[in-house]
Amino acid sequence: MGYSPIVTIRILAVEDDSHIARLLERELGRLGYVLRRADTAAAAVQELRRETPHLLLLDLGLPDRDGSDLLRDLRAAGDTLPVICLTARDRPVERVGGLRAGADDYLVKPFDVAELDARIQAVLRRADRAVPQEVVVGGLRLAADEARLFGIDGLVALTPRELHVLRRLLKNAGRVVTKAQLTETLAALNEDIGDKTIEVYVHRIRHKIQGNGVEIVTVRGFGYLLRAIA
Repeated sequence: MGYSPIVTIRILAVEDDSHIARLLERELGRLGYVLRRADTAAAAVQELRRETPHLLLLDLGLPDRDGSDLLRDLRAAGDTLPVICLTARDRPVERVGGLRAGADDYLVKPFDVAELDARIQAVLRRADRAVPQEVVVGGLRLAADEARLFGIDGLVALTPRELHVLRRLLKNAGRVVTKAQLTETLAALNEDIGDKTIEVYVHRIRHKIQGNGVEIVTVRGFGYLLRAIA
């Protein structure tokens, strides 16, 4: 699938400079993109929970948190959302740092909108060539958008945090996922993690996925393993 202005592409722009944010909204809207805005890292997390965009435009110099830290958290949680960093940081070491944090591309301000458009389409084309597939284990099916889980009887009702935990277990079916890795997944959502937090979520998930031909096994001292059962 190719990306062009006639396709409705949703973009979340995380930018605290109101002038640049308005410029992005106006010019990208003129090119046919649908743009949502967030001016802090915390607001970006809330927007990402509400709806997953096709691409994230991320300023690194945010008022509440460095954008590269937000990006590292997304990648640590297994989020493959395409990200282009838009920043005034133009030193090579800073560009390399942004790419190492998980950015797909890096554009220094001030930028040309036509170049930004070309980079958006290039990043989306690369992402499209690696379109995520559905994950199926037993009677459970994680949709390709990774936002919906289906069981034998249809959609399984999970909270966003339960879905994040179960998604990590599903993607590693047959392998142990440590408590530290699951804690990292929830921490990326700014979730307060207590000693029993993971146990509580796993208990809830077990109850909700009963009857779908899978089980979550506790591997004492390590973590959890999800597997299909006969």
